[in-house]
Amino acid sequence: MAKQQSAFDLKHIEETAAVETSGVLDQLNLPPALTDFLRKNQRTIWIVVGLIVTVVVAVALYSSYRSYTLNKAAEAYDQALLLDGDQERAALQKVAETYGSTPSATWSRVELAHMDQADGDVKGAIEELTAISSGLKEKNLLKPLVLVNLGGLYEQDKQLDKGLAVYQELKNIKGFEPQAVNGLARVYEIRGDREKAVAMYQEYLSLTTIEGTAPQKDDQARSRVKASLNRLQQ
Repeated sequence: MAKQQSAFDLKHIEETAAVETSGVLDQLNLPPALTDFLRKNQRTIWIVVGLIVTVVVAVALYSSYRSYTLNKAAEAYDQALLLDGDQERAALQKVAETYGSTPSATWSRVELAHMDQADGDVKGAIEELTAISSGLKEKNLLKPLVLVNLGGLYEQDKQLDKGLAVYQELKNIKGFEPQAVNGLARVYEIRGDREKAVAMYQEYLSLTTIEGTAPQKDDQARSRVKASLNRLQQ
């Protein structure tokens, strides 16, 4: 028994459309030259239309799948944070592995790095945050937060040159210049480079001064910077 042709078969659609199009063209009273062109090229035209429809449907399906994946990842991440100890670590690792291309997976990796740091595994935390940072674009809002954390870890681990490099990278991100120069100042001070440390501390105070307003009480960060400046300039 011959196989029945599916109504959704591309070849069947093209053949049916070609017949219907030929009849429609005769009723539109188009210029003869245009009618001839459309009739001669109707197969190509319908193939192009079919491809466009296929692409549109594929994009819509991917968008729907992506939205579903993002929601599932966010739900898994929230559930992981409700756990404690080894259970939380295992759940976060599962989120990172299962939903690797989602923001929830990235946040899970950040949380895992923080857990390493809390457990005293500074090198493990540095390794994880370095990998995360390398995969983030500069415009990603998580990028500067990772750099701030990474710079602090390099300070803690006495990897001062790498700390300087991280803070220099951070300084190029708009809005995070104060944190960057403050970090640079601390590293220069640890290295004994008093002149550069003073310059960075002074730049921090300049960046965090609100011009055109009445003098206000310094916050803790500015107070610490001023104390460091006084100590270095004695």
